Amino acid sequence: MIIKVTFIFALIILQNIFLKNPVYAAEKYIEVDSIIAIVETRTITNLELNKNKEKLKKAYSQKGGGIPTDKEITKLSLDQLITEKLVIEYALMQGISIDGERLNNVIKSIAKSNNISIEELIKEIEKDGSSYSDFRENIRVQLIFDQVKKRIISANVKISEFEIDNFIELQKERTPTKYNYSHILIEYIKDDDEKTKLKLNKVVNLLKENNFNEVAIDYSDGPTAEKGGIMGSKKIDAIPDIFIDSLKSMKIGEMSKPIKSSGGYHIIKLNQIEEFEMETIIVKQSKVKQILLKKNQIVSENEIKKKLAHIRNLIIDGMSFSEAAEKYSEDGSAANKGDLGWLNPGDTIPEFEKEMDDLGLDEISQPVKTALGWHLIQVSERRQKDLSSESLRQRVKENLLQQKTNIRFNDWVKTLREGAHVEIWLYEN
Repeated sequence: MIIKVTFIFALIILQNIFLKNPVYAAEKYIEVDSIIAIVETRTITNLELNKNKEKLKKAYSQKGGGIPTDKEITKLSLDQLITEKLVIEYALMQGISIDGERLNNVIKSIAKSNNISIEELIKEIEKDGSSYSDFRENIRVQLIFDQVKKRIISANVKISEFEIDNFIELQKERTPTKYNYSHILIEYIKDDDEKTKLKLNKVVNLLKENNFNEVAIDYSDGPTAEKGGIMGSKKIDAIPDIFIDSLKSMKIGEMSKPIKSSGGYHIIKLNQIEEFEMETIIVKQSKVKQILLKKNQIVSENEIKKKLAHIRNLIIDGMSFSEAAEKYSEDGSAANKGDLGWLNPGDTIPEFEKEMDDLGLDEISQPVKTALGWHLIQVSERRQKDLSSESLRQRVKENLLQQKTNIRFNDWVKTLREGAHVEIWLYEN
């Protein structure tokens, strides 16, 4: 009996040890997470830190060059996570959030831009050693950051026309002129100037009636003779000095006179000049008017559609579209008699744009349903518009806006952190 009681007592002691120290029983199998920092009402765990460190190491590795020490990576990762928690906390206080539908649409766009399906995208992410859930969360955080930047920074940043002009001029300077040219070399025939000149004259005469590349293949002593003498596009500093003056004075397609050097006589042909130039963008624009009846909880969609059909009949019977838009349209364009001005591709939602493109001039559409409500559409004019300059200026403006926003955002984050409650326990553990 004594042995039995002693055995039971020993079991109770062991049981109490494991109850008081559950980690001890599982420490060989489960890595216990721990809180390493508190940022306002949010926590940063050791697992989060390690994940972020791995992500940073991979980014440095892909970028090339040296990878920072573990201590430096740890500090960078922790700083990133603190910033992330602070910005997300601020966003929630301001009512900024990213719903599932928007997140799904962004991920679909990412897949589409890479010409793969969502399923293929998931496989690529997992093949890289990451999880799809982490990928979604990273995209969600990035979208929140973008929204915060737009609301608190970009909305107050102004880009002047002077700044845009300066940026474009700077790009021109940084994009030096390249000369695409072809070359024929007639080397000196040793101890026989007469033969050299005879060969040169023959080549000059042949060039008057024959293709430069063909003559180069047959007669040139230059290094690119087999390729028809084509030297390709080269910057000024990569072109022999004796050719530069000739190239600068020549027109495209023109050939130089023989240029004498220590190695022989050279003839060059200017094929093309490559300078900073704008991308040519020609778009089809439509001058559009609309009448919009918005959705609401009081009137059914069927009734809205019937009302719009009635308005359409009024226009067909003699009321002008402008008069009907001013009287019935429920959006801001009513003040302009429904005039939306000249629209470019992509300016409107897909359903509207498709109907707009299918209409003949002055034709009135049937009621068209979009996310905004029900529309009647009329196209009064169409034209081809060169938006090359406007597009370039818009891209430059967006680039400058992004640069200024990022600089001011970094300063804003520093201020946010200075006034925030942040406790770091990592270095105390």
